[in-house]
Amino acid sequence: MQIKEFYKSIGVNPENVYHRFGDNEMLLEKFLRKFLADTTFNQLTEAIEKNELEAIFRTAHTLKGLCGNFDFLELFEYSSKIVECYRAGQYDSIPSWYEKLKVCYESTVAQLNTYLNE
Repeated sequence: MQIKEFYKSIGVNPENVYHRFGDNEMLLEKFLRKFLADTTFNQLTEAIEKNELEAIFRTAHTLKGLCGNFDFLELFEYSSKIVECYRAGQYDSIPSWYEKLKVCYESTVAQLNTYLNE
């Protein structure tokens, strides 16, 4: 599977992200591998488990930026919702958005691993 096929499989137009990485597939692949190694999602999970609101906000905001860079649109949306809930003081809504984020994150990572390990 090529990167373009991976992006199409997650419902994203690959041309936007290609352009962001200078139309360089090798560079994009390098940074996608770095995304897989990033620990922000794990940090968010830990913050959710401990109900550490400041850490939830900080890690969700960081994850939102990472996902935006790669055009992981659903992940971007769900992490944005967590940030919005925090800012609005709607802390009780955060766990349900986290669960949606978790499902989407795990699916995206599995598909990305499949692509990168072919």
